[in-house]
Amino acid sequence: MRIEVRLDGKIFVRFGLFDAFFHRKVWRRPALFAAILGIAAAFCFVLYQRRGAVLLGSVLLIVATGLPAAYFLSFFLSLRVQARAQGLGEGKYVYTLELGGKGVGVDNGRERAEYPWSEVYRVYCRPQAAYLYVTPQRAFLIPYRCVKGGGDKLRELLGRFLPGQA
Repeated sequence: MRIEVRLDGKIFVRFGLFDAFFHRKVWRRPALFAAILGIAAAFCFVLYQRRGAVLLGSVLLIVATGLPAAYFLSFFLSLRVQARAQGLGEGKYVYTLELGGKGVGVDNGRERAEYPWSEVYRVYCRPQAAYLYVTPQRAFLIPYRCVKGGGDKLRELLGRFLPGQA
């Protein structure tokens, strides 16, 4: 099956969020940071009769919520900036995928790469697109609107070559 992939900003941002929060789980460190400082703030509030405890607890609570919030806001904004920088606003041709018996072929007009099915790391089928990870760090986005036959046809094909994943 030959798929000419056209990405738009919306699909790219959704993938970025999925990759960061579900696949790579980058939310864990900010959450741990917030939990540790939140617990420290709670201890300070329990010791409210001590001089400066409430002030210290308030500062710790502000930092515990503020820094992770700033981190996530910065991440969301950077995704939008990347989408704009790559010219993905309304959609743009990015690469062509060949899904066949031997594996996955990718051609972006400048380079060509082949990945056998046995080396494909993982595939995730989401509501708008499939994310085909050839390594834990490298994925190819396949919006269902780019596939002749839609998402069902793609899931069927991927299920044949990657049983248990699609």
